[in-house]
Parts: sequence; structure tokens; C-alpha cells
Amino acid sequence: MSLFNELKRRNVFKVAAAYVIVAWLLLQISDTLVPALRLPDWFHSGVAFVLILGFPVAMIFAWAFELTPEGLKKEKEVDRSQSETSKTGRTLDFAIIGLLAVTVIYLVWDKFAAAPDLPEAKAVAEIVQAGPDTPVEKVVPVKSIAVLPFTNMSDDASNEFFSDGISEEILNALAHVKELKVAGRTSSFAFKGRNEDLRLIGETLNVSHILEGSVRKAGNTVRITAQLVTVKDGYHVWSDTYDRELTDIFAIQDEIAAAILGELKAELIGNESLAASRTDPQVYELYLNGRHLCGKWGPQEMLQGVNLLQQAVKLDPQYAAAHAQLAQCLVDSAFFEYMMPVEIESRARTAALEAVQLDDQLAEAHVALGAVIYYLQFDLEPAESEYLKALELNPNSTAALLYISWFYGESGRFDESLGPTEHLVRLDPLSAPARNALGQIYYLSRDFDRAIQEYERALELNLGDPSLIYYLASAHLQKGQIEKALALFKSAVDYSDTAPLYLAALGHAYGVAGMEEEARQVLEELQKAAFPSPYNLAIVNLGLGEHEQAINWLEKAYEARNGHLLYINEGPVFDALRNEQRFISLLQRMGW
Repeated sequence: MSLFNELKRRNVFKVAAAYVIVAWLLLQISDTLVPALRLPDWFHSGVAFVLILGFPVAMIFAWAFELTPEGLKKEKEVDRSQSETSKTGRTLDFAIIGLLAVTVIYLVWDKFAAAPDLPEAKAVAEIVQAGPDTPVEKVVPVKSIAVLPFTNMSDDASNEFFSDGISEEILNALAHVKELKVAGRTSSFAFKGRNEDLRLIGETLNVSHILEGSVRKAGNTVRITAQLVTVKDGYHVWSDTYDRELTDIFAIQDEIAAAILGELKAELIGNESLAASRTDPQVYELYLNGRHLCGKWGPQEMLQGVNLLQQAVKLDPQYAAAHAQLAQCLVDSAFFEYMMPVEIESRARTAALEAVQLDDQLAEAHVALGAVIYYLQFDLEPAESEYLKALELNPNSTAALLYISWFYGESGRFDESLGPTEHLVRLDPLSAPARNALGQIYYLSRDFDRAIQEYERALELNLGDPSLIYYLASAHLQKGQIEKALALFKSAVDYSDTAPLYLAALGHAYGVAGMEEEARQVLEELQKAAFPSPYNLAIVNLGLGEHEQAINWLEKAYEARNGHLLYINEGPVFDALRNEQRFISLLQRMGW
């Protein structure tokens, strides 16, 4: 008998088919459980690894053993005349058919039931070309550059934050240069780990030059390789390798920035633009890692980031950048309700003021101080002054542009907000928050159709982001598209690790839809939290039409300095309260 026929007789092919289907189903289950149960990222990879190793074992087992009425026996011990392989084969046929049916059901459910009602993803280039609604001819500036994230070549994968930090520091140094357009961090880092053609990246980001490189860190030494490439022809304009002690890391950053500027022949705002602030290497690593963790916006990551930044400023009280980042991380933690605003206000303000005092020319310090004043103290004019000062120091600061966009939109100054927001979108075309900021302007100005358009574009850039789903749901709710809004709010709750705000929005939508029982259940669930958010409770009461109770909670939110309260000035959700005297009084207390 041929080998093929013998494999067929022993049902090896059928076992292989069943194994592959079962393995695929197990991987889908693992992919669902990892985020749901907050399992470590390696768990899914581990499942895949075990399944791959198990395949040859299953094949050998199918070849060497046979299932008989007396149990499992070695194949060579079974009389061919009494072999049960044909019967086992029929059983496997039914099993495979059943497994295929389960697979088809899962695929249909995944496509039409489980998946949120999200827009289909478009090509990156198409998203970028769409740009803001104001038509502008796409011209590539001669003096323009994107700094791609440097590759981590170190043996330790945990040094990823260090190589990313080096890239960001060089990007920030170049962003201060006059007449030089620098693509935003989010857009540049969107190509991390992707082996894309540099010319395609340059076309996507609308820049003429690209800086790429690598970082290898071992102990107290570091090797940085950098090269500047012309997008038009892929020509390497300049490249260099730096082998230094870690104490020289800031000098290397300055040298790389100076070499690039020399090649581009760009004029500087001032000589200080090239001088990176110095600190101890240990402090610098704490700062980079803390900033990296805070940028993830998860509860555990942000708390760890605050801890690392506190260590950094303790070791070097003169390091302005660490003070600024600490203040910013504290503000964000309070906004997401990982910390109580009234408890961290003093710490955040002290850190921000210290950053400004140490380096008044640091744009990030003024952004942080503006955020403290605005989100924790509700003091509008001084906050605006700090944001404008940051933009004066660095007109290309994506952080300053984003914060001034939010400020103007929430203050109802929509005409003023469009300019910086569209500039932000052009600088950072692949940034979902930038697109979302543009959507918020239209949402707050009651142009819900255009808001939905921009929110969908933001979601195309970051599918599954619960905050973007929440904003899109809010716009559909205002248009009276209740079913769609409910489905999206439910998706936001399912996707989120920080669900209270999105759960409150779902409760509000239930109330608007007349589903009082469901809204009451949400209200009860929110009140069970260790620190119930008065703002979230107010949102649900509003949906139920309970205006007095809603205002009671909003006044408590004011006392607690809940940052979401800044939405009440222009937020459509609060239109039902516009004629209520207590609500008007609350707006006046907040400076509007």
C-alpha cells in the first residue's frame, strides 16, 4: 500500500483537518479572552506556540495509534481484518462537519452581531488626502521632515521606551526650528514596526525628508545610528553613527539635530533650540519611561508613570521637562478619574509652576500649566494665556494645538478653534485625537453630520478606541438615531477598561429612548462605585428628564473639580438645562 493510501486509511488527514479547525477556534477564544480578562499579551502567543508544537504530536499519534472497542492501541498491535479505522473515519467526518458549522456560525456572528457599527477602514493615503474640509493644494514643503521611531537594537526589549524617547526628543528639537515643518509624533510613529517604502511614508505625511535610525543600549554605553533620506529619490543625504557613554546622550541629540538642520539649511528661531536640557542618565531614563507609560492612558500605566516621574524630579529637582510631564500626567489621571482632582491639584500646580520657573522657554511647561489651570481650577483666561504662550514658543507643538482646540471649542469660540485644529490635522494627519478634535468642534457647534464624518475618520485611524466610539455615538444620539447610538455606546462600554463615563452615556441614551428600567439599572451600577462620579450620575438623570437632580450632581461635580464639567458650556446634552437658573449660575461660576 502507498504511503498516501496508508495515511488516508489511518485517518491522519482527517485528524489534521480537525486539529487545524479546533486550533483556529481556540485562537479566536484566546484572542477574545486576553483583553476581556486583562491577561498578559504573551498569553495569546503562548497558546499559538503550544498549538503549533502540538500539531506534529497529533499527526504522530494518529499514525501510531488506533481507536478500538477495547480502547486505544498501537496500530501495529491491531489485526487489519478487525481494524475500526473506517468507523473512526466516519466519526471524524461528522466531527469535522460539526466543527465547520461552529466556525461558520462564529464568523457570521463576528461580522454581523459582535462587531460594533464602525466605518470600514480606508487606505491611509486616502484619509490623509481627504484632509480638513477646507480645500488646500497639496504641496510638499522643501524644508519638511518626519522623524520615524528609532529601532530598538538592544538585547532587552524593555528598552523600547528609550529608543522611542530618543526619537521624540530629536523630533521636539526640530519642531522648534523656524520654517521647518515637522510631522507630528502620532503620524510618524504610526509606521513603527512596518517595513514601508520611505517614499510612500513621505507621500503619506507630506514631507520631503525622513529621519530614521536605531539605538543599541548596553549598560552605560549607547550606539545611535541615524540617516536622513530624501523622499523624492530615496537618496541618503546624511548618516552617522555615535558611540558614547550614556552621559553624552543629550549631546548626541543636539549633534543629530544640528546635522539635519545643516543639510536642510533651515534658519533657527534661536540658538537655544538646539540645546537639549541636561540631566543625569538615570533621571533621563525615569523621565522617558514615565512619559511612555502616561501616554498609554490606562489606569495602571498612568499611576506607574506618575511614580516614575516623581522619582525623576526627586533625583533632579532642576529638570524642567520631568516637572512638566509630571503635572500633565496628574491632570490626565484626574480627568480620567483615576485620581481625585481635589487631591492632586496642589501637586500638579506645583510641578507645572516649577517647570515654567526652571525653563520659561519650554512649550510643554506652559501646556502643562494651562491644563492645570483649566481642568483643575476652571480658570479660563490664565489657561488660554498659557496655551498661547506655548504656541508662541513652538507653533508646531501638537500638544499645544490640541489643547487650544479643546479650549476654544468648549468655550464656544468655534471660528477661532478651526485654524489651530486644521493646522494640527495637517501636521499630524494620522492622529486620531487630531481628527477627533475637529469632530468635536462640529459637534459642539451642532453640525452633527460633519461631526460624524470626522469621528468616523478618527475611528478609521484607530478602530476600537472606546473614546472615539463614544463621541460618534453622541453625535448619532443628537441626530435622533437612537438604535445606532445605543449600539455604539454598548460597544464603547465593551471595549473600555475605564467604562464609567461610557456607561453613563449609555444610561443617558436609555433614558432618551424611554427605556427607564435600563437607565435605572445603569444609575444603580454607577452609584455602587467606590467613588461615584457626580458628573456621570448627572448625565443619566438628564436622560431620564430629572433636571433638578441632574443639576444637584453637576454642582457636586463642580466642587470635586471634575474636568468633564467643562463640556457643559456648549455640550448639546445639556441643552435641556439652558433656561434653568441654577444651571446658568453654575456656568457663571465657571467663568462663562
